[in-house]
Amino acid sequence: MSSNPPLRFSHSHHLLSVKGCDAGLDVLAFEGDEALSKPFSYRIEFTSADHAISKEMMLMKAASLTLQAPVDQGYGIKVQQPVRVIQGMVSGLERLGTSKDETRYAVTLEPRLALLDRSHQNAIYQDMSVPQVVEKILRERHGMRGQDFLFSLTREYPRREQVMQYGENDLHFITRLLGEVGIWFRFTTDTRLNIDVVEF
Repeated sequence: MSSNPPLRFSHSHHLLSVKGCDAGLDVLAFEGDEALSKPFSYRIEFTSADHAISKEMMLMKAASLTLQAPVDQGYGIKVQQPVRVIQGMVSGLERLGTSKDETRYAVTLEPRLALLDRSHQNAIYQDMSVPQVVEKILRERHGMRGQDFLFSLTREYPRREQVMQYGENDLHFITRLLGEVGIWFRFTTDTRLNIDVVEF
């Protein structure tokens, strides 16, 4: 019996990592949708020698997609350099096909803010500015902390006497409020904490 480890072949120089998943994930292809004031969404197809990757192993887990530049053959550089790291969480998993050697899967990678569209709320906010309302929702209703979001605003926003949320999900509600006062948001990555950060 041979004690040599199995040979592994990588189709791609991009890396997919999911917290708590020890299986080798070999990225085949990905496509993404990004825009201002909208949660990004990446669909990442990958293969794995593990034929039993389950939704329980993947869904709602922190994940990252690391985009790397190809090794430069002309100058003798043998190390791949990360060009961009996209942090988020796995919101979907599909099993696409299987063979004797490997199984093909696809995951959806989205920021944690995308979870705000999962339930409808009714609330009244009094004597608060739009940024204060947004911060209250993120902190109190969704448990986000200071490192999860950042306000980089250049002016003060007036307090509103009353703001009402009626049968609206939190993502739509805060996006609508922010749009009314001209505040947009985008997503960045904190590579130190390995989290996605929403920046207003």
